[in-house]
Parts: sequence; structure tokens; C-alpha cells
Amino acid sequence: MGEAVRFEVSRVMDTIEQRLTTDVTLAQAVVDLADVARFVALDGGRPINLLRLGMVVDALSRYLIDAGAMLYPVVGREALSEAALTSKERMVLGRWADDGLIEVTPVVADRPAEIADFTGLPLIVVRDQPQFAARFPWLVDSPERVLQLTPRAGGAVLTPGGEPTPPKDGKERLVVKGTATLPIIPLEPAESSEPAESSAPSAPSADETETSEISDMSAEGESSEQGESSEPVEAAPKPSPRPAKPAAATTTAEKAAPEPKQEQGGRPDGLQSFTARGSQRAGRTRVMRRRFTRAEPSGVGAALMAREWRCGEPECPAFGRFRRIGQPVPRMRAGVPACPRHGQAVKDIGPRPPAFAVSVVVEDLARRRFVVGADRPVIVGREPADPDDIAVGQWLHEAAAAWIAKEHLKLEVRDGHPVVTDTSENGTLIWKRSAPDIKEETERIYRKSYQLTGWDSVELYTGVELIVGDHRLQTIVGSEPASVLLDAPTVALRLVD
Repeated sequence: MGEAVRFEVSRVMDTIEQRLTTDVTLAQAVVDLADVARFVALDGGRPINLLRLGMVVDALSRYLIDAGAMLYPVVGREALSEAALTSKERMVLGRWADDGLIEVTPVVADRPAEIADFTGLPLIVVRDQPQFAARFPWLVDSPERVLQLTPRAGGAVLTPGGEPTPPKDGKERLVVKGTATLPIIPLEPAESSEPAESSAPSAPSADETETSEISDMSAEGESSEQGESSEPVEAAPKPSPRPAKPAAATTTAEKAAPEPKQEQGGRPDGLQSFTARGSQRAGRTRVMRRRFTRAEPSGVGAALMAREWRCGEPECPAFGRFRRIGQPVPRMRAGVPACPRHGQAVKDIGPRPPAFAVSVVVEDLARRRFVVGADRPVIVGREPADPDDIAVGQWLHEAAAAWIAKEHLKLEVRDGHPVVTDTSENGTLIWKRSAPDIKEETERIYRKSYQLTGWDSVELYTGVELIVGDHRLQTIVGSEPASVLLDAPTVALRLVD
């Protein structure tokens, strides 16, 4: 039994490891690792437990609706030798530190808030941090940038500052990520002698800050706002981009029902059904909400991230010459950029090569996040030969697997822009969008390149897309991202209802 538990814990640690990074291009939130590991209220277990970091990864995935969400952990040097940790946990922490997956610093203090300020990343906290508000006023002025970690139903949820705490029953509301307006597809009018009601609320605009919720939709297209509904909502299946008009004669009621008015970008007037282009299945959800995902970097942060830095310690995991992944952001000491681990000033060695985060989105759920850089082109396909390239085969059904080539396309950076080159027999579809809420155009490329701009996305097969940066269109999904703690022994964590 003991050997089985140790194996399960090791496997969970390896899964958590895949979701940790100190690359500011790849990261999606920053957290104080030791604060989380000591947050006993999450599971009621040991005084310090490294598996609690996995609960934060899960909470971030649910918050972003992103099964590949990446976390930037910061830890004090003293935690690496914490006696209350198991020998396995100390070994894992040491490996993560040596590989540059977590940032180690002599004193944590305001370092997580500094990273959030420099990069615009959300800051995950266990408790409020008013002591740092003098240096970082946004901690008070922009509370939505702070995500409060709260125990719920044996797991954890993230709540932006200023929002009500989620209910204790653990029924966390699904969230919708991004700043785009949801595409809206009208439902068929009800077969009734009464004309359809026209009291449905209009779609929320992209710059709304208040919560928008959907808890019930009638056959007539009406929706009622009632917080958290006990019954999930079923979204209508997505029709083709240009549905043909039916040839059969329409009923009297159908003739009486007015066609939805079209707004800019092809969005019909009236909230009836939210669906995502590319998914052919009917999604199910409980509510939809807008959430903060990333702010603009501060002026100092933007300047720091525009340059590449080198630490005086050649073996430094953060700024050493052998680091293989993108760099973190230096710490500022008396106005001088410094290595957060060694404390010494870092040397400016030139402009940072341009790099872009890319998400693999399958059936409207982001599955994996990776970086394409000027010095790091990436092959994407069903099963590329190089293990460092991106394989999507594990998420494909039979038809998609037959269509997508083993090495379907190449992503690279040219002249500061991401470029896709098709290398397949079936071609690659480009969805061209200069903005998130305008009518899109398509272009299929065969054995040629295309420069991605704006909100363009790349489709390998229907429902299998590559999205650059945080430009994923808002969607309503039918299931939550899988937990990284599925293999954790129940004696360590109470994670499943």
C-alpha cells in the first residue's frame, strides 16, 4: 500500500510540474508557493503539503476554462529545506528550482506582487496584502487583479477581488475568458400560434465589467437571470457558418416571427443561444461570467521584458546561459535589475527575441499552452517525430486523426510576427479576424505560409484550433478541465465529492 501511495504522489507531482513555468510569455498567474502549501484550510491535512499547489493549478484552470493553464510560483529559499515536508517533496522542490520551473528567492516579501505589476499577470493570494499597496496601488485600486484562493468542497476556487465569495457547496460558476463578445446563433422560433416574445436581453458588450449570467432559456428564446440555477442550460448545436434557408413551407407562426436584426459583425439582436464556432456538439453549462485575465504591464515591467538578461552565476536557473525556456522578469533593487535568486545585478545582453504563447483548443477547451519564438520554431501535428514539438493526437476522434497529418504545420516567428506554414496533404484553414467581434473570413493554405495578425486563428480540423496569445474567443463549454490531482491518494487530499 505504501509503495502504491508513493507512486501515485510521484505521478501527481509530475503532472503538476508540467503546469509550472517562470517564462513570462507562458505564465498566466503568479503565486507564493509556500503560502499555498501551508494553507491547511484547503484540505485539513498536514501543516505543509506540496500537493496543495495542484489545487491552485486546478482552480486556475477552472477560472480560465483552460486545461493547460500555466502558473508562475515563487518560493523562499528556506522552504526548500522545510522539515515538515516529506523527503519526496523536498526532492521535487529542488528539481523544480534547478530546472527554473519555480522562482527561488532569499525573501519572498512583495516579489509575487512585483511580478504581477511588471507583467500584468493576476496575483493569486491566500489573504489580502494591503502592506504592499503603497508600492503597488492597483492592489487596492484594481482589486480584480487579485484572485483570492478559497477552499470549497474539498477543492479550491479563485475569486477576483470585489466579487462575492462563491457558495460553500462548491458549485463554482463557470467562467468565460477574454474580452470578445460571444457569437450568438438564434434558436428556431417555437411552433406556436403566439408570436415569439421579444423581451430577451441583448448580448453583453465587450467592455462590460459586471457579471452576466445565464441560468435558464425557454423555447421562445427568453432568458431569466437568477444567479446560480439548479438546472444546467443546454446550448443549441452550432449550425454551419452560412445556414441555408429551408425549402419547405414555413408555418404561420414562423412567418409571423421577425428575423433577428443583424448588428455589426453579424451578431443578431437578442440573447438566445451562445455557441462556439468549430464545435459540432451541444454544450451544457450553468452560467457565464466575464473575468479578469491580464492587465497591461507597468512601464518598468515592459522595459524589463523587452530586454534579455544574464546573471553573473553561469548556472543560474533563471538568467544563466544554459536556460532553455523563456526568461522571468528581474527583480528591482534600488532601481537596478537584479537576479531574484542570487541578488546580484543582471547584465543587459540585448533585445529579447520576440515570442508568442499559443494554445491548442479542441472542442472549445484550451488543452495545452506552448511558446513559439524567433529561435524556437514548433511543429504541430498528430504525432510529430520530435518529442519537443506539439502532438494533438490524444484529443482527436477517428475522423480528425485521419485528416490531421503527423506533422501538419510549422509555427515560427518572422520579422516579429507569428507565421504558420502548412506541411500537410489536406491543407490548413486560417480564420482571419482583425478584431474579436467582427465577421471572420477564411483562407485555406496548401504548402505555403501565412502571417498571423490580430485575432487570426489556425484550424487543423473542425474544432481543432491554434490560438495566439489570449485571443481565444469566449465560449461556453460543457465540462470542466480535468484535475491534475486525479491520481492523488484520498488519504492526502479530499478532492472529489
